[in-house]
Amino acid sequence: MIFVALTVFIVRRVYSSRIGRAWVAIREDEIAASSVGINITAYKLYAFSFGAFWAGLAGTLFAAKMQFVSPESFTFMESVLILCMVILGGIGSISGVILGAIILVMLPEMLRGIQLYRMLALGSGLVLLMVFRPQGFFRHSRHLTGGNDVPS
Repeated sequence: MIFVALTVFIVRRVYSSRIGRAWVAIREDEIAASSVGINITAYKLYAFSFGAFWAGLAGTLFAAKMQFVSPESFTFMESVLILCMVILGGIGSISGVILGAIILVMLPEMLRGIQLYRMLALGSGLVLLMVFRPQGFFRHSRHLTGGNDVPS
């Protein structure tokens, strides 16, 4: 939990910084961001390095906890589950992604009785979410004064 709190603190600080504003500008409209003087290539490399740092840190913590890591430790379904956590919570929303992770970790335990239909329930839920609430549970909102997540 200490690493989660530290990660949320650092990510929010970076998001509110000049680099974070440049990332948002690039995400919204790459041509407009380039026209106001943002070096698109450099900021994309910053984003890749930032993401790789957190992935490496998470991998280190995972390896320390499991004490053994092999390619079989990571299946396609883990990748899909992580992507579902981000979509469920809302892309760009830190608190939404945390909520999505909590829901998708607890959901398989709650659906243990219907083991065969668990993936069907997950897929159906995601399709319904994308149809009725495409921004996820928490909409990403960036104010001029802050950059905090605001529930919709």
